[in-house]
Amino acid sequence: MDTTFHFCIETPSGIFVEGDDITEVEVTTAEGKLGVMARHEPMIAACPPGLMRIRQGGEWVTFRTSRAILVVDKGGVKLLTPLARLAV
Repeated sequence: MDTTFHFCIETPSGIFVEGDDITEVEVTTAEGKLGVMARHEPMIAACPPGLMRIRQGGEWVTFRTSRAILVVDKGGVKLLTPLARLAV
């Protein structure tokens, strides 16, 4: 059973971060917090500016993004945003 998936944050400048061994993504959408794991149903969601995080290799990595669009499909998860940076 596959528990990892492809994830990327893409900005107008190009790919900000990318990985194939992601086990979970947590974002805030207009409707509230959302967790995405492998084999999630396809969806598109609007995300306000704020923090989002990914679980990679058992560790959480947090990013700060401006407004964003989350796209989940059979190819993985993509976050499209004008600005992103690693949150410290």
